[in-house]
Amino acid sequence: MWPRLREHREVGVELHHSMRDGCIVVTLDGQINLFTAPRIQRALLKDLAERPFGIVCDLHGVDLLDPVCATVFSTVAHHPASDWPATSFLLCGARPAVAEVLERLAVPHFLPLCDTLEEALDRVAARPPYLRDELPLAPTATAPAAARLYVRDVLQYWQLALPDPDVIDRAELLADELVTNAVVHARTPLRLRLELYGDVLHIAVHDASPRLLRLVPDDSPDDPDDEGGLRLVERLATSCGVDRRPDGGKVVWCTLRLWGRPGRAAPSDA
Repeated sequence: MWPRLREHREVGVELHHSMRDGCIVVTLDGQINLFTAPRIQRALLKDLAERPFGIVCDLHGVDLLDPVCATVFSTVAHHPASDWPATSFLLCGARPAVAEVLERLAVPHFLPLCDTLEEALDRVAARPPYLRDELPLAPTATAPAAARLYVRDVLQYWQLALPDPDVIDRAELLADELVTNAVVHARTPLRLRLELYGDVLHIAVHDASPRLLRLVPDDSPDDPDDEGGLRLVERLATSCGVDRRPDGGKVVWCTLRLWGRPGRAAPSDA
């Protein structure tokens, strides 16, 4: 995790990192231009990989924002890693000239722009609460069974009023398949994470292998050499995907709607 305070200097811009209320606060001083934007983007994506509760980008020290480079924030906000687990990403403290550029490009329409850092932190804190738990696993033959037991124990511990008791069985099966794939194909230590946002359960397995497993379309012919049970994951999950991690590993994830109709849903409903 991030230390209490970290400072990263680049040509034309300075990035100061600190922690506030579970959020990473990134304070920018200087200019956002063609030279500094790529470095800012890399730093923010690295922050995102830490899976904080929120990331607040404080722009009060930015005296120039090249309109061509304003997309650096939308690129981070729409990066696949920002979808699971959900991390709030906000901007704050923009000077009038910088805020004008952001407004002209409609950035605040999809990325909150707050007047002050305190307002941004309050907005993150006001986000509906969620539940999260994580289990480290060794790449052994017993890992899938441990994953199934863990999923059942966690969902029961959360005391969810599930309308369909079979949903726990489906969650167990999805976790089993993701862990089995990691054991067979990655063969590295792994972490199984469960998160509940609203009525959607997020299940993900992180491993240290750079190999990106392919998701098998439902209409493809059976292939005994396909990536383990990912065909079953495609069929049972509401949505699923594979994301590369900056550390060289990957996260294979899926979601399951607990209080809705099982099976796949439109991306906008995931």
